[in-house]
Amino acid sequence: MVPAVAAAATGEREEVGSRSLARRSFATMFVLCVAVMLTAVLAVTAVSFRSYEREAEDYLLTQVQSCASALQEVQGADARCAALQAAPLADARATLVDVDGTVLFDNYADPATLGNHGQRAEIMQARQSGQGALLRRSDTLGRDTLYAAVDLGDGMVLRLAETRTSLASFLGGMWWQLALSLVVIFVLSVFASRLLTHMVVRPLQEIDLARPLENGAYAELQPLLARVDEQRRALEAQNDELQRAVTMRREFTGNVSHEMKTPLQVIGGYAELMEAGMVSAEDVPRFAGLIRQESEQMRLLIDDVLALSRLDESVGSGEPVGLRQVCDRVVERLAPAADAKDVHVTVDCQDVTVVGVPSSVEQMVYNLVDNAIEYSPEGGIVAVQAQAEDSDVLLSVADQGPGIPDELKERVFERFFRVDASRSRNTGGTGLGLAIVKHAAESMGGIVVVQDAPGGGARFRVRIPSAR
Repeated sequence: MVPAVAAAATGEREEVGSRSLARRSFATMFVLCVAVMLTAVLAVTAVSFRSYEREAEDYLLTQVQSCASALQEVQGADARCAALQAAPLADARATLVDVDGTVLFDNYADPATLGNHGQRAEIMQARQSGQGALLRRSDTLGRDTLYAAVDLGDGMVLRLAETRTSLASFLGGMWWQLALSLVVIFVLSVFASRLLTHMVVRPLQEIDLARPLENGAYAELQPLLARVDEQRRALEAQNDELQRAVTMRREFTGNVSHEMKTPLQVIGGYAELMEAGMVSAEDVPRFAGLIRQESEQMRLLIDDVLALSRLDESVGSGEPVGLRQVCDRVVERLAPAADAKDVHVTVDCQDVTVVGVPSSVEQMVYNLVDNAIEYSPEGGIVAVQAQAEDSDVLLSVADQGPGIPDELKERVFERFFRVDASRSRNTGGTGLGLAIVKHAAESMGGIVVVQDAPGGGARFRVRIPSAR
């Protein structure tokens, strides 16, 4: 039940994640398009209504000016009232106002019932500037009314009025046009939103994460794509490193098996001969010695393999280790081997400290000195030095042996690699000594290189960060 719920939750998260950008972009753009188009329609409607009002105002002014011109030729209030009564004013309301504001004529109401119009805004404006027009609510008609008034020149004022349609009524008369506009707005908004969403999302969908920096993506995405490319390269490097490690481990396993077969075959062969009674009594000690030598070779190989395994587990760990004391102990342990070859080992070590596993540090120094003694000629000198250099410790072991060809100086640190395989077997080497040295140095954050010694031979130099 729980896995099903987890799978459903994962599927929901994936669905939400995959649709979020496109749907949110579409919704945002749809709302924006609708708002813009509605605003445009309202603006056009408002402009149209205003233009309609202005045209009506101009027409009413023209009409009142025409009537005023005709009335100016008629003298007397009664005559003017009679002329207005007979004038074809259509639906316009005509009002004649005397000098004192008294209404003399009104074709929509009884003048006696109308109050004084002297303070009406349009009347006052006409007397001040000759004519005036404005829109206001009529007290008599109870509607919004457009007024246009003209001074007749003798104190009387002629005013024409026309009721106006409100904005709501104006829009109501255009309901089907507005409904059609809303449908068009909706359709255009959907189309435009889908088009814009596609234009926005398509560059994101076309991003090739295998080559993120080669995409024509938005500039805002470049830092993210650069980070993706960096992580991709790191993953590829880690994968390559893992593949190399797997290959090296496979080769190492094969080499260990091969190296162990030889002594096992020798031991098995000699033991079989002895078991079958095919060895004379005087040859038994010689055969037993050969078996012992081969078993010792196997023991050394197993020790070196275990040392490499311990180094794999101790990378980045350790404690302060005094290098001078380690060198002194190693030289003392190898004194019998040096005396057997009449090799003189000199030690010139400062009191320097490194951080590492003590047994690994001693194994590293031991392998370097032992290797130098083995390859030194009789009467040769092996020089062991350790000194501080900047923030590092430099360990150097030089011999007076045959040296190492330039083309093999990098390979001598490979596991089971021997410059002279036959000689290494004869001296009891396993082919792992220098590999252990390199691994131990790297486990302490250092490096090891081999150079030609000034007086001939080889010089191994190990640089390790100082404990201080």
